[in-house]
Amino acid sequence: MIRWPARGAAIGVGVSLGVLVLWLLLLRVDPPPDPYANKPPAIQVLARDGSLLRAFTSSDEKWRLRLPVKPGSPVSPKVVSPHLLTAVLEHEDRHFFRHPGVNPLSVVRAAWTNLTHRRIVSGASTMTMQLARLTRSRPRSLRAKVAQVYRAVQYEWLYSKAEILAAYLELAPYGGNLEGVEAAAHHYFGKPARELSLGESALLAVIPQAPVRHHPLRRPAAAKDARDRLIRTLCRRGRIDEEAALEATALPLPGERHPWPFRAPHLAEWVVWRGEPGHGIWTTTIDGEIQARAESLVRSHVRDLRPIGIGQGAAVVLEYATGEIRAFVGSADWHDVAHEGQVNGALAPRSPGSTLKPFLYALAIDRGLLTPDTLVEDVPTCFGSYRPENYDGEFRGPMSAEEALRTSRNVPAVRLARELRRAEGRGLYHFLEAAGVQSLAHPDGHYGLTLVLGGGEVSLLELTMLYGILARHGQRMEVTAVRADPLTAGRPAESGPSETGRAGAEPADAGRSDAAAVVAEPGEAAARLFSAEAASLALEVLVDVERPELGAVWRSGRSSFPVAWKTGTSYGHRDAWSIGIAGGFVVGVWLGNFDGRGVPPLVGSEVAAPLLFDLIEALPHDDPGTWHRRAPGLRERRICATSGHPIGPHCPYARRGSFLPGVSPARSCDLHREVWIDTATGYTVCSRCRESGSPRRQVVEWWSSAVSQYLRSEGLPAPVIPAHKPRCPALEPGSPPRILSPATDVVYEVRPGVPAEDQRIALIAAVSRGTHEVFWFVDGSLVWKGPPDRPVFVDAVEGLHDVCVKDDRGRSARRPLQVKGS
Repeated sequence: MIRWPARGAAIGVGVSLGVLVLWLLLLRVDPPPDPYANKPPAIQVLARDGSLLRAFTSSDEKWRLRLPVKPGSPVSPKVVSPHLLTAVLEHEDRHFFRHPGVNPLSVVRAAWTNLTHRRIVSGASTMTMQLARLTRSRPRSLRAKVAQVYRAVQYEWLYSKAEILAAYLELAPYGGNLEGVEAAAHHYFGKPARELSLGESALLAVIPQAPVRHHPLRRPAAAKDARDRLIRTLCRRGRIDEEAALEATALPLPGERHPWPFRAPHLAEWVVWRGEPGHGIWTTTIDGEIQARAESLVRSHVRDLRPIGIGQGAAVVLEYATGEIRAFVGSADWHDVAHEGQVNGALAPRSPGSTLKPFLYALAIDRGLLTPDTLVEDVPTCFGSYRPENYDGEFRGPMSAEEALRTSRNVPAVRLARELRRAEGRGLYHFLEAAGVQSLAHPDGHYGLTLVLGGGEVSLLELTMLYGILARHGQRMEVTAVRADPLTAGRPAESGPSETGRAGAEPADAGRSDAAAVVAEPGEAAARLFSAEAASLALEVLVDVERPELGAVWRSGRSSFPVAWKTGTSYGHRDAWSIGIAGGFVVGVWLGNFDGRGVPPLVGSEVAAPLLFDLIEALPHDDPGTWHRRAPGLRERRICATSGHPIGPHCPYARRGSFLPGVSPARSCDLHREVWIDTATGYTVCSRCRESGSPRRQVVEWWSSAVSQYLRSEGLPAPVIPAHKPRCPALEPGSPPRILSPATDVVYEVRPGVPAEDQRIALIAAVSRGTHEVFWFVDGSLVWKGPPDRPVFVDAVEGLHDVCVKDDRGRSARRPLQVKGS
C-alpha cells in the first residue's frame, strides 16, 4: 500500500513530466517566430578595423544594422558602449538576467496600477516580451499581453540571454526606417554604438518606447526630458555619480541627421554585388587611413589634370605578402556625374601599355634566353606585316637587356616575345592566364606579339596583382578583398533588391565580370610562375628606373627607400599607368577618361608617376618588405663588357655580371672575332688560302646584318669586315638572304586617293655576314642592285608577283607578293 506522501510525490513528478512533455510539444507544434524572420539586414561594409565604410538599406528599405557579434556571444563593450547597456537595461528591464521571460513582481505591480487607474498605465513588459512584440505587432490588449508572455517564455527556453539582448538591440525601433542601436548611433551621432557617451546612450535608450514622441530631431524637448529623467534615475540607483549625471544632462541633443559614411564606395558596391545575398556584415581588408589618403590624392591630382583633358583616375594598394587590398579607389569622385564617377576604374579592362614588359623579361631570364647584360637589338625590324616602333619614334641600336627594359624600348621587347614563343611554344599570354588575369577575352592568337606593348586589356587590380607576384619573387598571389566573417552565420538569408545602390545591386563598372575573378579566398596554395632569381634580376632593373622629377637625386637616395616601378602609356594616349613596389605594398595608378578619349598629355611617366610616388610616400613604411632581398641562387661571372656573354678569347674588356647557374646562356662571346687580313690585297684569308707574306691579325666586332645596316643608316661607325679571298678552297657557302619585306601571307591593298609614291612596298632582306651586294628581281626583272643596307621600294602594282633577292655569292631567296586593287 502506497503511503500518501509517496503517492503525492509520484503524482507531482507525473504532473511535472506531463507539463514538460506538453511544453515541448507546444514548442514543436507552435514554435515562436524567429526574431529575424522577415527582417532582412541592411548591408554593412566595414574596414579591417571594424569601422563602417558604407551601408546599404535592406530589401525592405530599412536601416537595420546587425551588431558585429557571433551568435550566442555576449554583447561586449567592444561592440556596444557600456553606458548604452546600462541605460537600456535600467530603463527597459532591470531584472533581465534574473527572470524567465516574465517578471512576476512587475506583473503584480502593473495589475494593481492599472486597476487603481481603471486603464492600462503600465504593461510590465520585460525586454523578452518586447522582443516578442517586435516579431508580431498587435493592438494593446489583455489577449496580446498573454501572447507576449507565452512567446517570451518560449524565447527564454530556446535562446540564451545574450542572444535575446542582441536581438533587442538590433531590432528596436528608432523612428522612420531606423531599427537597432547601431543604425541609430550612426544616424543621430555619426559614430558606432561602441563609441556612445553616457548622454548619447541615455537618449537612445528612451526612444524605442515612444519613437515618435521621443524623436530627437522632431520633438527635441520631449526627447531631452525623457533622457534626463533616465539619467537622474541612473544616478539615484547608484549606476552613475552626480558629476557624470550633470555632464550627461548638459549634453545638447543632435540638431541634424548625420550622413552615412561613404568611404571606398566602389569596393563596397563590388563586395556586396559579388557576395551571397542576406549577408549583413562584410569585413573588408581596407585600411581606413590608407584609403582616406588614397582618395584624397587621386581627387587632388585629377582636379589639377582636368584643364588638360584628363578627367578620371583610379588607384589600388595591395599588401603583397597577404594579397589583401588596403586601398581601392575606383574614381576621383563617385558623385561626379559629368565624369562618370560611378564607373569602377579599378576593375575596368584597359590597354596596359608597356607595363607588362617586366614579366616578359623575367620569363625570358627564367627560360635561359638572356640575362640583364645580354645584348639586344633596337633596330628597325619587321615581324611579318607587323613593324613595331618605339614610343619616341627612334631606334638606339644594340643595348643591354637591362637598358632596354629600363628605358622601355618596344622593338627589343617584341623580338624577345617572339623568341620566347619559339623557344617553348608558350609566351606572355600563358603567363597572364596562369597568374589569374581574366580580362583577356580572346585566345592567344588574337593578340600575337602586340600583347607586350598593350595589345590586350587588363584591369588596374589585375595589373597591381601581377606586380605583387613580382614582389613575391614569382609566387602566384590571390587578391583578397573580404576577410572571413562568421558574425552573421546562422541568421536567415534574404535576397537583396535589384536596384543600383542597394544590397544585391550590380556595380556601375565596365569590367566587373572579368576582373572579379581575380579575387579568391585567402590560403590557396601559391604556385610559382617564374624563379625567384629571375624576379630579383627584373626588380633590380626596375629599381634603377629614374623618377623623372628627381633624376639622380632619387637614385642616390633609393638605398634607404627602394622603389621598383614601371610606367605605361596606351596607344593613342588613352591610358596612363604607373605601378610601384615599396616596403610591404604594391601601388597601382591609372589616369585617363572613362569614355576612352585620348589626349596627348596622357603619358604614364609624366602624369601617373607623380601620383604613384605621392601615394607611396603617404604609406606607412614600418615594414621594409622582402621584395628587394636578392635571391640566393644568383651567381656572378666575368662577361664581355659589350655583348654581355661569358667572356671569350678575343674580348677586349670584361666586367662582372649576374646569372642563373644551369639556366642562363653559357655560350662564350662571339661578337669579337679574330680575322687575318692579307696586307697586299685587303682580303681576309685563312690557312687554306694564305700565301707568302705576313697577314695582319685583327679583332673585329661581328655584328648582325640588321645592326650593321642600322649603324650605317644612322651615320655611325660600323665595322667593315673585308671580303674573304675569292676562290678560297675552304670558302663556305654560308646562309642565303632572308626576305623580311614584303611580309609573308599578307595581301597588300592599293588605297584609292593615296598618292602612288606613298604606297610603294619596301624590299628588305637580312643577309649573312660578309655580304656586300644584293640583287632584287620582281617577276624576273632586275629592279635594283647595291649594298644590302640601302632601302629599296617598288610600286604597288595589282596582281600576284614573284620577288627574288640574290647576294654576291649567288645565294637567293624568293617570296610571292600579292597586291589587291581598290
